[in-house]
Amino acid sequence: MSKPRTTGHLLDSSVVRPMLLGTRTYQQYFATQFQDQPCYISPFIRMEMYRSYLRNVIEFYGTLDLPGIHSLSDALTFWSNRYQGSKHKAIQQLVAQLLSQNTRAISLQTKESARSAISLLIEEFIRDIQTQFLMLDINTAQCARALGTIELNQKEDFSAAIVQFTTVFDDVATARSQCRIQDFLLRDYRASLENYLKQSAEQSKNSASRGFIAIVDTLKIILEQGESACSCKCCERIGDVVIALDAPRHLQLEHTDQAFDYLCPPLDQPHCKHPSETQILKGL
Repeated sequence: MSKPRTTGHLLDSSVVRPMLLGTRTYQQYFATQFQDQPCYISPFIRMEMYRSYLRNVIEFYGTLDLPGIHSLSDALTFWSNRYQGSKHKAIQQLVAQLLSQNTRAISLQTKESARSAISLLIEEFIRDIQTQFLMLDINTAQCARALGTIELNQKEDFSAAIVQFTTVFDDVATARSQCRIQDFLLRDYRASLENYLKQSAEQSKNSASRGFIAIVDTLKIILEQGESACSCKCCERIGDVVIALDAPRHLQLEHTDQAFDYLCPPLDQPHCKHPSETQILKGL
């Protein structure tokens, strides 16, 4: 059977992130993959990038303003001692960006110069999100956090702009009251969720299926408990499902997450799993 014809690429955050923050070799790989058709992201995918990277970088930027922090080294040590996981990964990628920026003769000797350099990287990241990808007008779950934007028109307004952004973005209670994730999951796509449960029951748990099975475990709770189980934290755990269900079928979903190999076929959603950064760097 021939593959359905697609008219563009929908980039999951697992692809958007290395395209903006990955090694040069990995960025070049993706550049060669997406030359034929336009690249799109959705408001929800942009929100995932804001949540997993931008919000953590903004918090780290604020850490440099603490009176007991005297240098970038102090801030990195404090952050490393305090956080693990995704927060730590975001700042590791920020440091890589700072080192790259530092080759352009930007001093990081004082915390003031470090804050200035980080503010430039924040501006660059936001500009890249806005200009490198086409934005789909699709947000069926009406995720309110996905509608959050940050405007950086004048440099003197930088601090005020990020404070306004984080205040709105962090207000998950208001965001949850404005979204319709409960209808999206429990009414619009209930049958798909129930099919995922049946599919998961037939899967043996291994390195490839582990992520999909973990997602389905959360979907099972949502189906059992209903609207009370729906939250922004819940969406963080099942983000791949939201993306797959809401993806336009005429776009090919590009990803590195293995869960999409299980989520997309039942929906007849065209998709492509790309090699990991490790595989590309090792030439595998």
